[in-house]
Amino acid sequence: MKKKIAILLTLSMCLFSACGNSDNSESETSQSQLQNIEKPSEIAMLTNTFMPWEDNEEGVKLFCEEYQRLTGIKLSVEIPKKDSYYERLNILLATDDSVDLFETGSLFYPNYAAYDLLWDMTDAWENSSIKNITNENYVNSLKIDGRLYGFPLNAGNGTVTYVRKDWLDKLNIPQPKTYDEFHNMLKKFKTLGDDIIPITAAGLVNSEAPYNLYLREFYQNASPDFYLKDGKYVDGMTEPEMKETLTRMKQAYEEGLLDPNIAKNKTSDCRNNFYSGKVGCFNYWAGTWGNTISKKVKEADPSAEVIALKPLDGVKYLERPPLAMVISKNSKSPAGVFKYLIEYSHDGGDGQMLFTNGIENYHWRKISDTKTERIMDHEVDAIYLKTDLSINNFEDPMPKDPKIEEGLKMFYETSELAPIPVASKEVGSLFSEIDIIRREIIESIVTTDMTVDEGFAEYNTRASKLVARVLNNLNSTGETTENENKGE
Repeated sequence: MKKKIAILLTLSMCLFSACGNSDNSESETSQSQLQNIEKPSEIAMLTNTFMPWEDNEEGVKLFCEEYQRLTGIKLSVEIPKKDSYYERLNILLATDDSVDLFETGSLFYPNYAAYDLLWDMTDAWENSSIKNITNENYVNSLKIDGRLYGFPLNAGNGTVTYVRKDWLDKLNIPQPKTYDEFHNMLKKFKTLGDDIIPITAAGLVNSEAPYNLYLREFYQNASPDFYLKDGKYVDGMTEPEMKETLTRMKQAYEEGLLDPNIAKNKTSDCRNNFYSGKVGCFNYWAGTWGNTISKKVKEADPSAEVIALKPLDGVKYLERPPLAMVISKNSKSPAGVFKYLIEYSHDGGDGQMLFTNGIENYHWRKISDTKTERIMDHEVDAIYLKTDLSINNFEDPMPKDPKIEEGLKMFYETSELAPIPVASKEVGSLFSEIDIIRREIIESIVTTDMTVDEGFAEYNTRASKLVARVLNNLNSTGETTENENKGE
């Protein structure tokens, strides 16, 4: 038990990412389990993406009561503070306390699978009642060596580049299609004032995979991560595309086009500067955020107009891997949890309505056979599933915002789904140190007098031995450390 706790504490402290092969074994789910699924008497769920729950204990309590009324199953929902979610989760997993279902992002999902902490739901999915209504691209995106250890909660969503269209019109600039046109747009934005920030971002590298999510016009086809290229894993940091990216970033920074505080920015800093009218260009989440940004900018300047740019020629926006709903290996009734919570919440009917919009006559009500409305006193945008990020053909009767639908349509037409960072134990133990070096080198190249070539030389000096071990692990066809002591 002490060893298991140590493993999970290590997982919670390290920043994991890699693109290797997991060695998880075939499903332990027997056909008899699936054919004779007993309804669990209760399900314990840990989440940090549930309805706005702070100061809303009554709403969570009523939701659990409604779920029990509809299914006969007692549901307990624990919602830790966001910054302590994984710490709490790892304690529960390590001490074998009761947690049946929880969610995990792409940073931790493959590592939990590599350490054999997740129930293999492959057979449950293949025999599920929702298979024929679900977009399998999202399910397949969470498979590790062909096995499924997590079910997508929603589509992953991603970011688009928002720009001040009124600035484009004022300066007579067409929407850019090439990097040179984009660079020229930023230079013209700078002429609008000394305090103008042509483009901002929360850091030069995204805080989690995909690390090239933001600043798409600069990254283009580069990524500071390990990935497959021509059938072999490479260190993207040393690839020619990354050198081109850093050359573009450094030039833009020296010309005063990149936010001078970019290395220290939080996303809230970027949003506030954009809202205030200081920023011309900002890459942020598609859909609902587009509306929020437009409204906030107009509050400061009623004549302002914000649009989302299409990606540059040859470049795609990136969709994050979906958040995974996973079932603990410790669950006493994993097949029942899959059927009565995961399947039920994605059933395209009453279950999905509950997990999307909440309780009838509390969160929403029917006005007629064809029209529904939210009840303002208890209004929430979403309980757990989001309509605009649905992975199936659920026909939500709630009113939809055409601007959000239009924004998401453009995003999905111009984006590609990023892969999950599959991990092994050795890769996980080495990545954190490599990641720190990468970030330090990127910041030094862009924001100091260090040249791109000097930065690459320093990266090679500091990281080459670690990188060689990772690439050897990822490209090995024999036994690796990920196959040892599995499940301890």
